[in-house]
Amino acid sequence: MFRFYRKQKFKRLQNTLMLAFLVLSITPVTLIAIFFLQSHSQDLQEQSTSHLVSVRDTKQQQIVDYLQAQESQVMGFVRSELANASGGRFYGLINAFQRLGLDIDEARNNAQQRYIQGSGDQIKTSILPESSSYIGSERYRLLHKRYHNAYLELLKRSDFDDILLVDINGNVAYSVFKNDDYGTNLLTGKYKDSNLGVTFKRLAKDVTDRRKSNEDYTPVIVSDFKDENGKQTAWLGAPIVQQGYLHSYAMFRLPINGITKLIADLNKSSNIQTLLVGSDHLPRSLAHSQESINLSLDVVDKALAGETAVGTFDNTQNQAIIAAYTPIELKYATWALVVELPEKEAFARIHQLEKIFVIVMLTAIILVVVASHYLSNFITSPLLKLTWAAEKVSAGDLDETMINTERKDEIGRLAVSFERMQRSIRDKMQLIKNQNDELEDNLKTIQKQNDELQLANKLKDEFLATTSHELRTPLHGMVGIAEALISGANGPIPANQKYQLDIIINSGQRLATLVDDLLDYHKMRYGSLDIKKSAVDLSAATSLVLELSHHLLGNKPIRIINQVPSDLGLVSSDPQRLEQVMYNLVGNAIKYTSEGKIVISASVIDDNIRVQVVDTGQGIPAEYLEHIFEPLIQAGQDASNYRQGAGLGLSISRQLIELMGGSLYVSSQPMLGTTFSFTLPLATEEELKNYNESGSYSHFKAPDLIDNTQQENSVINENPDGPLLVIADDEPVNLRVLDSFLKLEGYRVRTACDGPETIELIEKEKPELLLLDIMMPGMSGYQVCETLRKQYDHAQLPIIMLTALNQAEDRVRGFEAGANDYLSKPFNKQELSARITAHLSASKAEQRRLENDQLQLELKHRAMVEANLLETQGRLLEQLESAPEAIICIRDDQRIRFANEAAAKLFRRGQEQLKRSMADEIIAPKYLRVEQAHYCGDIDIYIDDTRQRIPSDILKLPEGSGLDTMYIFNVGGGVNSNRINNLETAVEALSSYAFEGDKDKLQQLKELGGEFTRLADKATGEGKNKQELMREVLVDAMSNAILYWESVTGETKFAFAEKSGLWRVYLDRSTLQTRTLDKYLRVETLPKTPRWRTVLSSIEFILEHCKEQTPERTHIEMLRDKLQKLLTS
Repeated sequence: MFRFYRKQKFKRLQNTLMLAFLVLSITPVTLIAIFFLQSHSQDLQEQSTSHLVSVRDTKQQQIVDYLQAQESQVMGFVRSELANASGGRFYGLINAFQRLGLDIDEARNNAQQRYIQGSGDQIKTSILPESSSYIGSERYRLLHKRYHNAYLELLKRSDFDDILLVDINGNVAYSVFKNDDYGTNLLTGKYKDSNLGVTFKRLAKDVTDRRKSNEDYTPVIVSDFKDENGKQTAWLGAPIVQQGYLHSYAMFRLPINGITKLIADLNKSSNIQTLLVGSDHLPRSLAHSQESINLSLDVVDKALAGETAVGTFDNTQNQAIIAAYTPIELKYATWALVVELPEKEAFARIHQLEKIFVIVMLTAIILVVVASHYLSNFITSPLLKLTWAAEKVSAGDLDETMINTERKDEIGRLAVSFERMQRSIRDKMQLIKNQNDELEDNLKTIQKQNDELQLANKLKDEFLATTSHELRTPLHGMVGIAEALISGANGPIPANQKYQLDIIINSGQRLATLVDDLLDYHKMRYGSLDIKKSAVDLSAATSLVLELSHHLLGNKPIRIINQVPSDLGLVSSDPQRLEQVMYNLVGNAIKYTSEGKIVISASVIDDNIRVQVVDTGQGIPAEYLEHIFEPLIQAGQDASNYRQGAGLGLSISRQLIELMGGSLYVSSQPMLGTTFSFTLPLATEEELKNYNESGSYSHFKAPDLIDNTQQENSVINENPDGPLLVIADDEPVNLRVLDSFLKLEGYRVRTACDGPETIELIEKEKPELLLLDIMMPGMSGYQVCETLRKQYDHAQLPIIMLTALNQAEDRVRGFEAGANDYLSKPFNKQELSARITAHLSASKAEQRRLENDQLQLELKHRAMVEANLLETQGRLLEQLESAPEAIICIRDDQRIRFANEAAAKLFRRGQEQLKRSMADEIIAPKYLRVEQAHYCGDIDIYIDDTRQRIPSDILKLPEGSGLDTMYIFNVGGGVNSNRINNLETAVEALSSYAFEGDKDKLQQLKELGGEFTRLADKATGEGKNKQELMREVLVDAMSNAILYWESVTGETKFAFAEKSGLWRVYLDRSTLQTRTLDKYLRVETLPKTPRWRTVLSSIEFILEHCKEQTPERTHIEMLRDKLQKLLTS
């Protein structure tokens, strides 16, 4: 019983667990504690050094910023109004200082004796009024009083303790506190070798040198700190320049107190010491002594040498210190900045941390030993029970009940986990069984579907092969009958019908070739293609293939070079299949080469012969090379690279070469050319023996092609009056079909085979519509359409695209290229005819619309010309208003258009009354029918119903001017013939200007002088301001509007005034009067401030109630628009 329980073994496990707990707990704790001790020690060390570096960098930046701030204050001062006013060379303190004495030496002496040294503004010696220097001294005193307080305020706001103004000769003309340097010369005086004198010399030299190239150069020169009278001070100087002129210099004295405040450590409890040392090893701060510098002299030297670092060093007393040092590079000097701390104080916390670490580790080891004893005993007891249960589960008893699952601790969770694992294994086993069953069912289904797919694929291939075989019979019949007809089986046939039969035969042979390729592809896919190998003469085969391929060249400028040696060894291959492969490769080379050469070469490589077909064509893009041998693939299948063919040739060729024991591959460079290479084994001895015995074999037969260049005249008569169409297609069959059909429809037809020929034909023939194929070699139909659309719009040249491409994206691209319509092949002829008719009608309608628009523009232009003529005519008549001669102008309808004041007095009628009269009421009718251009003599007129005879001139006015004749009556002592000629010149010049815009005749009119010069200026609008032009336009608009109202309505201006309600009508002595309206009909009576809105409303009223379209109306509208533009501009 004792041996079965194994109590001793359980004790050994407990000891093992205790040892494990001790190792696993104490070891990590110890390692972690050591790690943390090391980390904290390193962190504390880094913190100490980082703190020193931070203090060093902060102090360095503070010092640099402090000095830059002082330079900025100096720069701000020399550019201020105070500096310009007080430091001016010809005014201010500089000028006043020079007048303190008769010469500069006396001025310096008087200045030093004038003020109490160090007082600032307290006068030591007074100058009597009778003294020769009284005026200069008094002037200096007043200026000193004006600016001194400003300088004191400036010093209060800064760290400077004195400011000097120095003239350009080095004389100190002003000092705030009047120290010993006041009134001295910094170039020759006692301070010339002092820090102040040296700084001033540097400043003066720098300004003098740099101002030669830059007059506005304003530097700030800073000196290092030097001991002066027991005080360390530095000097900052800058020139006072105003508008490029150097007036004087300003020198600022900076004590070391400001830097001392920056260097001093405010934390007195810290032993960190900051040293600021100059290159002379002297302190630049009052915060430390020379002895401190001597203790750290090695570190200071490193900093002065340009080093920046932090580390531990031994000072001269062999004390370890941590020091962070860096140089401060100034424009004028180099300082050393050292921040140091004794190492003992820096690492005090690290030693304290080590003591705490030892105490904590001892306590932790004791606690771990006690805890591991109780913990191991607590774990082993329940684990044993779980072990027995797990062994039963592993034996396959998945229904065994787990114990200790009711416990709430980790053991209980472990027992629950065992129970869950037991249940999960049971569920997983069941799930795996179900999935295996389902997988077996899926595999059966996949196998069934795979068998069905293979059967469908086999049926498809068999159907293709059967269909290809079935096509041979009708093809053979079609081609045979056509060949019989050509050979004259049914009698002779015309040449044009023979050409069409050739097209049928060629189309049938092309289809037969495609059927043969499909059959070959089917046989090779299933391995049923027979290859009969024999010895073949490659040179003879190449010559035969080149002869068969010659007709493929057409008119292409291509040279075919055969470099296959005649003494080359025989190859082992099927001779007919070899010729088929070579025919395919040579045909492809010709097809894709526009010009250049094709070279066929062969060479022996090991036991094989390599044949290469090299062309100089367009090449194959790299992305197409890997797909070039796939069936139904062409390299670059876009429209511009299209070539005739189904894309089976290369695929069949490669498989044929591989069946004959060789390989076919390709290399190409775009725009340089392509090289197809294949290898075949040399003929065996047996094949060579059979070759010598037989010596002959069947050869490959190439399909015949129709001669595309053949020219034949159609027997269909062309309608000479029909619309001209152009057909662009690279297929002769399509061209022949469309040519015949369209000629029967009554059209004239021209054909082109490619894009450039199409564009050239359109430029030459100017057709009314273009039928365009897309898939053309070289230049595609899209490119042709885009090129034509740059010159012709959709109405000028309708374009209908005819193509086998019928996808939606092809149609979209066609319309984007500029096509009017898109029709897919094969197409219905009636539909094509209807679309051609519709587009031709639409094109003609659009052209008629454009012609109508052009006619409308011409009519509008004519109306504007007539309006300009009426405006010019009005200006001429206005100028004749005050002429001394009596002048009347009549229109074509014999109504009086114009009568001046002299004419009104002659006929004893008012001007308005004359204008409403007919010409035969005042002039004898026979003088109204004078045909002469200029008649001079006596004519009969009627004055108060009395016939009188008066000398007159009759002038015929130009056609289209709106006036027919001008009558000039001599009411004085005779009419000057020169004046009559001048009036004729004026009429002709103004008419030419109105119709043709001819300003040369206006210039001739100007040269006549007087009123004619004013008339010409008025016609061109010269010499007028806007107000005068507005008044003239207003009067012209109102006058012409009233005349237009009277001519259209037959009513007077009184009726217009009453109906419009815009003007008042008066009754004066039983006579109607429109006094206000009459003022707006002459420039002389127009009010100074016209009623513009009333005038515009009057014109709108007349245009609204008078609808008759005449040149007078156009003229009024033009005047209205001109008046509105003048009012709003």
